[in-house]
Amino acid sequence: MRGAVQQLAERGVRLACVVQARREELRSLCGSDLTCIPDPTCESHRAMALGRMSLWKLVSSGELRRRRRQALAGGFRQDWRRTFARESDAFRLPGAALIERGGKILWLRRGEHAADLPRADDLVAIASEFATPVRS
Repeated sequence: MRGAVQQLAERGVRLACVVQARREELRSLCGSDLTCIPDPTCESHRAMALGRMSLWKLVSSGELRRRRRQALAGGFRQDWRRTFARESDAFRLPGAALIERGGKILWLRRGEHAADLPRADDLVAIASEFATPVRS
């Protein structure tokens, strides 16, 4: 996703990540180059009707295992302390949305397993459908 920030900006889109964390944890989770929004009570998940993954899906999903291997190869590591933090729900399904200023949801995707997020180039293509080109 970080690699697509410039392409999204050219389409008038700003990438923001909603994370199950407290505000004081954002710097260590997201760094300074991403806009991260803390949501320790998962209000945004409920608002977008994002459900929870079953234990069976967690252990049986080949796609989830494939995405984890890709993340590991890319240098990402599981932070078990974060995984089991009080405000973190490892079974919470992810989602992605394109939201207009003012809060109108233009596009919404609900994940089927913990790693089910759209690829960055797919998000750029979707953003292009709604884009207002930004001129420098």
